Parts: sequence; structure tokens; C-alpha cells
Amino acid sequence: MTDSIKRTMTRPARGTWMSLLAGLMLGALLMLGALAQAGRLAPSRPEVLVALAQTLEVEHQRIDLLLAQKDIAGAIAALEQLRTTEWPDRATAGEAAVQLRHDVYGRLLRLRLDHPKIDPRTPDQLAAIALEGLGDDYKSLTTNAFTARLVALRGEVSELRGDDEAALLAYDEALTMNRGLLQQALAGAAP
Repeated sequence: MTDSIKRTMTRPARGTWMSLLAGLMLGALLMLGALAQAGRLAPSRPEVLVALAQTLEVEHQRIDLLLAQKDIAGAIAALEQLRTTEWPDRATAGEAAVQLRHDVYGRLLRLRLDHPKIDPRTPDQLAAIALEGLGDDYKSLTTNAFTARLVALRGEVSELRGDDEAALLAYDEALTMNRGLLQQALAGAAP
């Protein structure tokens, strides 16, 4: 086989990634609409949530492109830049804004854990990023995949710090969230 055929067979086409991303964003927007109709979001300023979601959609596309170009440092820098964003609070933009923050912080921590030599951070600094991303009220959110992922990543960071007890607690918390999500999904899929 030629090298170009091998690359095509081992790597999804760019269009596939874009379709996946578009599907994820559409699913997220549908979820936001359903939550809003159910009264779960109740943002006082929905336009803030819309602007945030659109900004993050473009940023995620840019980060995906940087990663496709193997520019891990650029992707980490872009995510770090998002940390400086003034994130709207729950009262202003609803619960979904907090979940979107958890998504960004989860992606940042995952890249930092997978590439510790790029713009290195100490385990204590990584723990501070996880705590900053989760915020004080994450336990009061509706169970969601973004928060569960960030809690699990906090467990990985606790392991790096040598705090096995905190790691086990975080993993247990994330597992409980994910089990709840799975049960909800299975209950929704039942005829």
C-alpha cells in the first residue's frame, strides 16, 4: 500500500471529525433547549449562554486543528487562554455555562496529564486547575458527563500528588456520576 492510503486508513478524515464535532454541538444545543424547557437552566440572560457556546465552539475547532497539526503546545496555550475568560455564573447563564466550563477544564487537564513535558505544571498546580474548574457548587449540578470527567481527572491529579485516599474518593464520585448517566440513558432507551 502507498503511504497516502495507509494514512487514510489509519486516520479519520477531517470531514469525519468535523461531522462528529457538529453532531456533538447539535446534541449539546438540543440538550440545552430541553433543559431550558424543563426549567433546569433558568438563565437570567440566555444571550450570555449563546455567546459563550458559540465562542467555545470556535475555540474547540481551533484546538482540534492545532492537535491535528500536532501542535500540543498551541492547543494547551489556547485552553489556558480560555481559563482567563470571565465565565458567567450560574444565575446569569444557567447550569449549562458551568458544564461548558467543566468541559474546557477537563480538556486542558487531559492534555496536561498526557503531555507533562509541554509547559510543565507541578501536581499541586494541576490540582489548583481542577479545583478552579470545578468551582464550589459542582455537586449541586445536574449529573453530566463534563463534570464527571473533570472529577475523574481530579482523581488522576491526586494520584500524582501521592494522595491515594483523595484519588479514590474522586474516582468513586466520578463512577457514581457515570453510573447515574448510564442508568438514565438506558431508561430513556427502553421501549
